[in-house]
Amino acid sequence: MFGRKKSVTGDRDAATPGEPADSAPSTTGPHDRSSVGDVARYYTDLGYGHLDLGSLVIGVPNGRDLNVALDPNGQPEFHVVTTVSRVIPRAFAAPKSAGQWRTMVAAMREQLEGQGAEVTVEDGPWGRELVAAMPGAVFRAIGVDGHRWTAEVRIMATPELAEQAAEEGREVFKHLLVNRGDGPMPVREVLPLTIPDEIQQALVKAQSQLAAQQQAQAYQQQMAAGQQGQPAAQARPQGQPAAQARPQGQPAPAAGTPAPAPSPTPTREQPRQPESRPRRDGSAMDRLRSTDDL
Repeated sequence: MFGRKKSVTGDRDAATPGEPADSAPSTTGPHDRSSVGDVARYYTDLGYGHLDLGSLVIGVPNGRDLNVALDPNGQPEFHVVTTVSRVIPRAFAAPKSAGQWRTMVAAMREQLEGQGAEVTVEDGPWGRELVAAMPGAVFRAIGVDGHRWTAEVRIMATPELAEQAAEEGREVFKHLLVNRGDGPMPVREVLPLTIPDEIQQALVKAQSQLAAQQQAQAYQQQMAAGQQGQPAAQARPQGQPAAQARPQGQPAPAAGTPAPAPSPTPTREQPRQPESRPRRDGSAMDRLRSTDDL
């Protein structure tokens, strides 16, 4: 069923004593897609659904939903959600030499601390895990360097559920499959996704709705400012996931889905909340997420 598994780590620089390591065991995912002979069978044996996005295959454990939303740059991103956590997987082009994840962690730490978050770096199964505590929310980033790629998940949860959310995020992370491709790409560029047609149609509709909403809000604020003799503020729409994607090998969610827990994200987006508009706001977390090379 499987081909020869490739180590996701390659050669690693020795970690400084006392610092979290950057390497992962060769038997621990994420895996290069070329190491898995039958992708559908891989996830079926796990009891997972999955969504194949070309450069990234996301496994969805039983009982979780997969939502697609627009990031602050209007690009699609996929969220594996429960009432406990929101997990956002991504993959980036990387150089042949190791160390990109270390650099990404340092950049995220600097940015989050500049926004007033309490940031620590912990030693996890893959090495460095960045953890940022913010009012009412905990953000965790887990990543590892592979063969010319870096895989990452970002996990959002409320403080009281942060540890459970971290385990849910690790479960998704270790079963990601990454296809870097052979073409040249700038390092730290997000690998392009191949979006299924039905999801693409939902995103196009969401983008049109967002544009109309922005125009309407801008007009209303300009009218209000004109009446008050004050400059109009820039419209900043709040958004929701653009669509819910149904992973292959996973049935549609059953009726009577439990109500979501309090929001685990500083953007006030709740897991399994009914989708209506693309999520897009200017919170501290969105400013972090809007940096493409993080």
